[in-house]
Amino acid sequence: MITLHQKTNKTTQMDAREILKTLIREYGGTQKVFASIIGTTQPTIANWMAQNQIPEGGIAKICRALPDVSFEWLTGQEDTPRSGYQDESAADAMPMVGKPYYNRMPASAGQLTMGDNNVTTERIYIPGIQVSAYFPVVGNSMDPTIQSGDIVGIRQLDNLSRIRPNDIYLIFTRDNERMLKRIKGVNGNDPYLTLYSDNPAYDPFPVLKEQILIVYKVVCIIRSLE
Repeated sequence: MITLHQKTNKTTQMDAREILKTLIREYGGTQKVFASIIGTTQPTIANWMAQNQIPEGGIAKICRALPDVSFEWLTGQEDTPRSGYQDESAADAMPMVGKPYYNRMPASAGQLTMGDNNVTTERIYIPGIQVSAYFPVVGNSMDPTIQSGDIVGIRQLDNLSRIRPNDIYLIFTRDNERMLKRIKGVNGNDPYLTLYSDNPAYDPFPVLKEQILIVYKVVCIIRSLE
């Protein structure tokens, strides 16, 4: 267990909790989303919060998934949350703006197994747009609505009942697949959802509701005009 410490008069009991609150706010907005990003579970994050400590394995998971986050900050050895900062006062004076852009974790417009390089190196800020994160798109199953090379801004749904057939969603499954699709079949007792592509070359297919891990609504699409 790594014991967090602080060089100021703040109590060590608050260090881990405040660190986790900051990470959750900046990476996903909820314990569940943050847990999925670093490869653990929401109850695990809740346990770290309750104990006010992050175990060594948790530090390792965060460092692997979020390499821009400072190890020294995670372990309470410095006050700057981002690695590479030279001027701590400047860092404090310039709060992070926008939401993370995961440029090494493409949201496939078809199907793509999630890899280990869930890395964010940039942030995107669009006034008036409320999203959890941004992802680049590869594949053509949602052509012409969403094209390869586009960037999608997404926001997590807290309940499948909020799914609407005319909207587009980024779906994460328990088999570590993710896909951009339209969804039908939410209402009723059928255990399956039907996923649709906008590209007619791709046939609809069923997915068990219990296999759905997280669903994000596509809130905006960013596209280069060149």
